[in-house]
Amino acid sequence: MKKLLITLLLTAILLTSAAGAIMAQGPGNGIHSPEDIVNEYPIFELSEKQIADLEFMYEEEKLARDLYTRLGEEWNLPAFENISKSEAQHMSVLAALFTKYDLEKPSADPGEYNNSELKAAYEEFLIRGLESEKAALELGKELEIKDISDLEEVMIDAPEDFKAVYANLKAGSENHLEAFDRVLNNDRGNRGSQRAQNKESEGGNMNRNNRPNLGANRK
Repeated sequence: MKKLLITLLLTAILLTSAAGAIMAQGPGNGIHSPEDIVNEYPIFELSEKQIADLEFMYEEEKLARDLYTRLGEEWNLPAFENISKSEAQHMSVLAALFTKYDLEKPSADPGEYNNSELKAAYEEFLIRGLESEKAALELGKELEIKDISDLEEVMIDAPEDFKAVYANLKAGSENHLEAFDRVLNNDRGNRGSQRAQNKESEGGNMNRNNRPNLGANRK
């Protein structure tokens, strides 16, 4: 009886491990590169709008990465650091579509944007995010809501490989939105880090003349 129980236990362990291995090899999991994922689909004929949408979404993801990186440095919040890394991964997946279709990818350099509206938005959002820790977190929520809405829009009539990528990014943005919401609901935005408390006690709102040069990262 004892040997039978051991045999059954070992069998269960092996079956669990095998199931985990099968799941790990499925589309979209970590062991796949972005190129592997998008190349699972055939090459489609793209319209000018679909190409323009891809360029816009790449720069919008970059805008989030750039802002979260800068705000993470300012407020020393792990949420910004972690989500900025996720946004960089989103950019990598979108970059795989540029490679697949032999399209010119916008610059990945922080603060540089081909789209003039996104360039202006980056500068405006950065000013807002530097006002206070709570403002930065609320800005994060606002950006993720906008990103989700834009992804839903560009998914309409998009080719299947584009839809797969956009759906993946949308799920990520929904997770980011929940993360920012959790931090704010835990009163993290009001209580703030010790660094934020020190900054606020020293001078309250930042003087515009004392803010860092918003174009410092541009070449």
